[in-house]
Amino acid sequence: MAALRVVDACTATDCNKPRRYSRMRASPMPPRMRPITTLRRILRSERAADVRRLVRLALPLAVGLAGAWLGMSVWGASRVDMGPFVVRLDTQFGRGVTDIVLPPLGHLTANTHSAPLRLSATLLDVRISELTRELSAGGIDGLVARVQADSGHALPLHAFRAIAVAGFGALLLGALAFRTRWVPLVSTILIAMSLVGGSEILALATFRSGAFATPTFSGSLALAADIIPPVRSAATKFDEFRAQLERVVDGAIKVYTSIQTSPVGEAGEIRVLHISDIHLSPLGLEFAKQISDGFDVDFIVDTGDTTSFGTPPENVVLNDIASMGRPYVWVRGNHDSRAFQEAMEKLPNAIVLDGTTTELDGIRLYGKGDPIKPPTIERLSDAVFESRVLAVDPFVLSDVERAPQPVDIVAVHDDRMAQSVAGHVPLVISGHFHVNGSRVQDGTLYLRVGTTGGSNFATFLPDEGIPLSAEVLYFEPGTPPRLVAYDLIEQSPKTGALTVTRHLVEQEFGTLTPSPSPSPMPSPTETGGLAGAASRTP
Repeated sequence: MAALRVVDACTATDCNKPRRYSRMRASPMPPRMRPITTLRRILRSERAADVRRLVRLALPLAVGLAGAWLGMSVWGASRVDMGPFVVRLDTQFGRGVTDIVLPPLGHLTANTHSAPLRLSATLLDVRISELTRELSAGGIDGLVARVQADSGHALPLHAFRAIAVAGFGALLLGALAFRTRWVPLVSTILIAMSLVGGSEILALATFRSGAFATPTFSGSLALAADIIPPVRSAATKFDEFRAQLERVVDGAIKVYTSIQTSPVGEAGEIRVLHISDIHLSPLGLEFAKQISDGFDVDFIVDTGDTTSFGTPPENVVLNDIASMGRPYVWVRGNHDSRAFQEAMEKLPNAIVLDGTTTELDGIRLYGKGDPIKPPTIERLSDAVFESRVLAVDPFVLSDVERAPQPVDIVAVHDDRMAQSVAGHVPLVISGHFHVNGSRVQDGTLYLRVGTTGGSNFATFLPDEGIPLSAEVLYFEPGTPPRLVAYDLIEQSPKTGALTVTRHLVEQEFGTLTPSPSPSPMPSPTETGGLAGAASRTP
């Protein structure tokens, strides 16, 4: 079998020569690799040193800024006490504004400074008992002084905290970026702290507290934009008005009392001041005090709604009542809380009536507090509101009938609570509706005074022109004492004009002899100035 032989293609002479291999030609570079190659060439160029130097300088700055932002975002907020208020302070990079956040109402923002920092203060909690003590001890001025003192200590600590957490955030990011390269790491920390500290110094230097005069509101606080202008207008005139109040009232009373004869016509008449619906108005309280002094009344009867919201801070009004210097008979209105009633009972000159009676200068008074509680006012429909008021009526009649001595005056906030006592007592006095009025039913005179505070917030809305109202009741001493006249006193909060209108009871209403109706009426007929009693008012 023939053997197969592989013969090398080279010749004998060629096989001994070294072989030459042809160089392979490089393939074209992919397009995506070209930028990288270009960058490498730049870095290897003569400018590479400058570029690397720029990167080394810019990188710590960028990392420091990012670290400062991280630190303040995560750990920058601080919880501080400012008087009875618990507040969260926060500082972030941003537009030079200050936010005051009042949850759940919303917040207001003011352009207060030029530094690139956004400052915010959020109200977290209010310690009600402490707030009440502060207001009772030092009033609003004392509370403001306490908050200012506490904020003076809290704000510097918060500023140092912001600098510290900025440095800590820079430390964390710097450790990731530079690892063990200490020089850029330390530079990053110093840059972060310098950025925050410098911004705080600039904010302090350019801070404009006057910017809060023109804030921007959001949330429910946006409604305040409609209230602020008249409040500012009233605030600028308030001190002047209050200073003139004593002069106007005192002068008018002197003139009036000098030309009017006594309605009783003999010495020993009993004068009672009837006020209602003060609603925290400082002008209303001053008005009541001037009337009580000018007419030299024997005691005061307040038929409720002394406050507006039923909150503990409103107890500050008790200081003015304690300074009246006369017995102060009081019944609870639908805006007054039970806690306010308990605080009122502690005043040495206050006599609180709630299903009870008292006797002053021979006049026996019965009073009953309003059944509506302040937190529920806005949630009640008109029908439910009225039904709860009317439900008290039979209890008032029962109390009057079981009184050990005949009652001369029934004092309630809403006269619908005392419909059934018509014919059982000579006089029922009330407020609530913010309208002056009078009527007679079954020989019982119902007197309703408007609002001694000038309506709910009308003191701050002078364009409304709702007058401050009060009544001075004149009783002839005897058994029983007899109401012979009353003066309706009104003063405009807008102009200060004072009017006094005298009403002689017998001349205007005839001889009044209380006598119950044969059959109880479901609702008394409204006449004279008491129209609209079935409607609900604040």
